[in-house]
Amino acid sequence: MKARVSALLFTLAIGGLPSLAAQDIFENLPDTAAYVPGQIIVKTRNNAAMSNQDLGRMGLDQASRQLSGGAFLHQIPTATLGALSLADQYTATTDMVAQLSADPNVEYAHLNYRVYIGGNVPLLQDVTPNDTRYGEQWHYFNNGTAAGQSRGGIGLPTAWTQGTGAVTSRVGILDTGILPNHVDIAGSGNLLPGFDMITDPATANDGDGRDSDATDTGDANATGECGGAPARGSSWHGTHVAGTVGAVRSNNGTGVAGVNWNVGIVPVRVLGKCGGTLADINDGIRWAAGLPVPGVPTNTNPVRIISMSLGAAGLQCSAVPSTQSAIDDAIAAGVMVVVAAGNEAGDAANAMPASCDGVVTVAASDARGRLVTRYSNFGADIEIMAPGGDTQRDDDNNGNGDGVLSTIQGGYAYYNGTSMATPHVSGVLALWASQTPAVSNDSLLREMYARALPRSSTECPQACGAGLLQADRTGTPPQQPTIVTVTRTPSDALDEGATATVTARVSIANVGQSNVTVQFATDDPSIATVSPTTATTNSQGEATTTLTAVARGTTDVTATANGVTGRTPVRVPALSIIAAIVVAILMMVVVLLRKKHTVLARP
Repeated sequence: MKARVSALLFTLAIGGLPSLAAQDIFENLPDTAAYVPGQIIVKTRNNAAMSNQDLGRMGLDQASRQLSGGAFLHQIPTATLGALSLADQYTATTDMVAQLSADPNVEYAHLNYRVYIGGNVPLLQDVTPNDTRYGEQWHYFNNGTAAGQSRGGIGLPTAWTQGTGAVTSRVGILDTGILPNHVDIAGSGNLLPGFDMITDPATANDGDGRDSDATDTGDANATGECGGAPARGSSWHGTHVAGTVGAVRSNNGTGVAGVNWNVGIVPVRVLGKCGGTLADINDGIRWAAGLPVPGVPTNTNPVRIISMSLGAAGLQCSAVPSTQSAIDDAIAAGVMVVVAAGNEAGDAANAMPASCDGVVTVAASDARGRLVTRYSNFGADIEIMAPGGDTQRDDDNNGNGDGVLSTIQGGYAYYNGTSMATPHVSGVLALWASQTPAVSNDSLLREMYARALPRSSTECPQACGAGLLQADRTGTPPQQPTIVTVTRTPSDALDEGATATVTARVSIANVGQSNVTVQFATDDPSIATVSPTTATTNSQGEATTTLTAVARGTTDVTATANGVTGRTPVRVPALSIIAAIVVAILMMVVVLLRKKHTVLARP
């Protein structure tokens, strides 16, 4: 049942105060809810007060106030709060809510919000970390053009007013491993035990096969060592990705911040020298989700989000059912799987795991909030776009390329790629899951798509999903446009007389829209035709028609719904030389047979 708060509307008429119209009092106020630092409203499932032992263990005052309806008001000790800044007081309070909400004996736990006249509330001051290089992390800033904002930012300073994460919200990073002794990671309570899932000692580059040490020992290779690949140094890729999600000790006056200041990072090492294998990656997916893997101890910290900044170009997921099966198992176990779209500047449908069913496929944006067309994959398989950076641009004019700044061996580095975009989405999902742990995965994903900033055709000249990721959950989500994407099966050129199935997907905020009428057509019916020309979308937002090639040439097949048109090209090529020769021979045979028949038929 939706909660309701009634407010008494009254007129202020106090001597000495300026006269205010009612709309001046009640309109144009921000809508981010403020709350009392240190206070949490808690109701246990048995309506009883929490024991003094439990309260002490959690760092709460033993004295609590009983409220109506079986709830209690608990308090973080005044001495504890007094030692913190106001921003840290808010963070400590939201962390405590997340900790209590994760307790199976607790029915609910939430902040003691303040309520104001007219239902409006004052805006909490944005929370920013004191990490020395946070100012270079444009990708975290509130979205905008004012000072301290970025057109490519995901709105974390406002999002952090609602909480900065919780270690109970866990993310599995399937990558090259982690550098636990990095100056910004060592001693972090966010780093949980992981696993090295690499079977081949040569790939593992650590002298052995699988073990419980997920330390990144480097993935450098010499010339020709990896199937003819050129020499390159170690990437420390997994540490860079994990730093973005929140492996670093954020707000510690050193280095960089993570999307989460508090989060459970479970590193799963599946990539080493010369990459990794599907066999190891599939096992890594299941292990991270807490599922059994033969010969490997069960993960005692099963994750809610798996983040995979990895992939294979030119390989569709349909060709590797073992990986789809592993992903399906993880999703069934309650895990959200977030994957990179790939860096080939092509259709993500031709990359794996970007093209797998059920995953959240992430394209990359730059500091302008635009798709990075020079490398990011795109297409109907993209769910959302997030900052991947572009080191070849400097749109914030700070003298550095606009890459994503995070941790590597020996310090920090600007990287760009869909690998960098993926942990932003994984991190935001973990942040939201810590704030509302009981909310379903589907609800979190729908909210994420609905709150994404819509992109124009200039910002996304190719399909980039729901838009630009936004971490701020406050306020009304932006009005999302209808998006119509068109695909063909088969997708290659069609011979004259050949047919293909055309599928149009109609979506809003990446959610398929059912019972929508779609009009199909081709720009040039003399080259290709469609039948039927009208269809209605199913529960997945999809409608289909049959495309028939008529004559050689190039045209587009279009699908229009809700006034929006999507299109895909169709090419009917001329006959190849071999085909032409075969046709010519067949025609000669036909002519000869006719002549022979004519001779035999003479009287």
